[in-house]
Amino acid sequence: MAAEYDSGYIFLPEHQYVDPLILNELLEANNSFPCNTTGEMEVWTTNPDLQARSKWECINYVSKDDLKESSCESLLDYLTGGDYEMGSHWNPSFLSVTWSDGDQEAVKEAISNYLEAAPTQADVDEYKRLKAKLGL
Repeated sequence: MAAEYDSGYIFLPEHQYVDPLILNELLEANNSFPCNTTGEMEVWTTNPDLQARSKWECINYVSKDDLKESSCESLLDYLTGGDYEMGSHWNPSFLSVTWSDGDQEAVKEAISNYLEAAPTQADVDEYKRLKAKLGL
């Protein structure tokens, strides 16, 4: 999964997921400038069966043939070798948070801590429900 936020990108292994609402809140709380997307979070995958989990996600399928044609061994190579390359100083990896300004390490740590806590979908749904109820 990869998501673009202002001038940066977040790469997560496909088996890890952060709800866009939670991701935006982690970014707001741990970065010195706004990072919310203006529209859908773009998600890239080699899994043709992957479905969006929220209305804020846009699934982009990259086939094995697409990878082969681009001489890429992985989806990360495919994404970071083209449109999402940010120069020679950039060394993206899973979990990778990178942009031109802001506190990348604080954001990376916050996302990592969230993933390690492993909240269930029921936890996330209850959080969203309470947030909506409180009008936040």
